[in-house]
Amino acid sequence: MIGCVSPRSTIVYLVRHGESLLNRDKRVSGQFDTPLSPEGVQRSQALADQLREVRLTAIYTSALERTIETARPTAETHGLPIRSTIALNELHFGVLEGRFRDDRDPEAKVLWEARKRDKRHYRFPEGERFLDLAERVTASLKNILADEDGGTILIVGHRNTNRALFGMLMRQPEDQWPDVTLKSQYIYCLTTDSPPLLTTMAIKSKQTGLLPTTRTVQSKPRLTP
Repeated sequence: MIGCVSPRSTIVYLVRHGESLLNRDKRVSGQFDTPLSPEGVQRSQALADQLREVRLTAIYTSALERTIETARPTAETHGLPIRSTIALNELHFGVLEGRFRDDRDPEAKVLWEARKRDKRHYRFPEGERFLDLAERVTASLKNILADEDGGTILIVGHRNTNRALFGMLMRQPEDQWPDVTLKSQYIYCLTTDSPPLLTTMAIKSKQTGLLPTTRTVQSKPRLTP
């Protein structure tokens, strides 16, 4: 069990969805609606077990199946509805979605490497920029926090969605958000205190660690308990 001690603020448990079928095959997912792999299903149950003793008041996900299915066991355990919103969907990778991004697809690899040079502004053909994602995610989070003031909520998101959510909650400069490194097997418990409190824990692990807020304002913070 993991907990953040903050009696007056809102507490946010932030996790990435479990492994999807496209993740397993090393393909770009984006907003392609892929289900969980068997490993992802197991991870979703492990998440529910981990949060069993946490008094959650609400559960939010994107509108994509892999986040909803990751949250479902926890929602059933707590008797809570899943509140899905399209604003928390993953970055739209345009023509890359469903494709490999390595030597098996040279064209996709070139585009993937181009994005690395400017993650905030680069737009894949028919896709969106990280700046576009950040705008919709921050607006959604503001609404969620207004609705859930003083509550304890779980948000199941995606790699890039969670970078924006984490960056906003930790009050990082927006230009650093694309480089935040969050581990998919970790639960990130954040509070809306000033300064925010961050606690991390590996799913299925009893080892927890408290990270000082100052560790999260680096250009590429790598968070380990």
